Amino acid sequence: MQYIPSGFGKLLILAFIFYLNFLSRIIVSPLLPEIKEDLAIGAAQASGMFMFLSIGYFTALLGSGFISSMIGHKKSILLSVCCASLCLVIISLSSKLYVLYAGFLALGLATGIYLPSGIATIASLFDQRFWGRAFSVHELAPNLAFITAPVIASFFLGRSTWHYLMAILAAVSLLTGIIFLRINAGNFPGTAPNLASCSLYLKKKEFWLMTILFGLGITSTLGVYNMLPLFLVSVHSMSNADANLLVSLSRVATLFTAIAGGVLSDRYGPRNVMGWMLLFTGAVTVVLGLTHGIMLHISVFLQPLLAVCFFPAAFAAISELSGPEDRNLLISMVVPFAFLGGGGIMPLIIGIFADHGLFSEGFMLTGLFLASGFLLSRFMPISQNRE
Repeated sequence: MQYIPSGFGKLLILAFIFYLNFLSRIIVSPLLPEIKEDLAIGAAQASGMFMFLSIGYFTALLGSGFISSMIGHKKSILLSVCCASLCLVIISLSSKLYVLYAGFLALGLATGIYLPSGIATIASLFDQRFWGRAFSVHELAPNLAFITAPVIASFFLGRSTWHYLMAILAAVSLLTGIIFLRINAGNFPGTAPNLASCSLYLKKKEFWLMTILFGLGITSTLGVYNMLPLFLVSVHSMSNADANLLVSLSRVATLFTAIAGGVLSDRYGPRNVMGWMLLFTGAVTVVLGLTHGIMLHISVFLQPLLAVCFFPAAFAAISELSGPEDRNLLISMVVPFAFLGGGGIMPLIIGIFADHGLFSEGFMLTGLFLASGFLLSRFMPISQNRE
């Protein structure tokens, strides 16, 4: 049985670019206790870095269609990689909170250019029958970033500082961009946002449902991940190294469940996979805020295993709502609001709860939000293109 057709090599290169893109945005999470102590700031101020990063990401995603329509998807990806490298250099030289806020805002702008062009390029490489599996391979990137970020952070903090770590990420990102320059993929323009195209999607209930569902999906992974190390250190008295190790190990098996999510999406349809995964993930997130000891460890491991299954199905669902010519446009409309809410607003809310001594309650509330996605998913259309 053919699982992934030709174009797999190009997919792997795009996945590695996405890995660096994602790693540069989440590496601050395992570094947060160190940065918080270094700058002598509160949890809400520290989580504000995620908010500025999300605002930049939100803005870039909205405007990414203008860039890809002028220079094409390949050059858009290259632009994202090069600008992200520059932003990481700036962050590595920063020692003031306001400079870090500005640096992460710029990093969000740089990395936000990638995703619509990356997804459009992948969709052009594979037949629709294989989208779920192709996107699941691409989704290995953020899951691998979730695993390696705490390990990389712990390694550097034991030997150097977070400043040098950011500088090394900048160098690796730039080298990857040079390699991608030689790859023949994405050599076609995107669709620039225009009133007619945007109005067409804004009038569809499926667009608004998908935006909310994707926001819940981002919350279940990035939103929870951003605040989890600080939660384990502050509430459960773990050392920074132990918290990072636990969070890293909990993400190892997600490399397999991400692939499983793609296969399930192709078999049962994106709507069913998105709904059930949000329900189960929400329930485990509530338990995460309630428990201690062994049950806490089980919850930390189980939560991401379920959460990552959402995204292959979500990207397949988004791709089904549009034609190939304006797929990047739809992604640049859906994903920005989702990342702003799930990657920025929700961590900030949890941080505010934490400053008022309600860190656990913040996670429980997040879990209830996630579980509500099951009901919303029932209003999404059933896929007409199952294998």
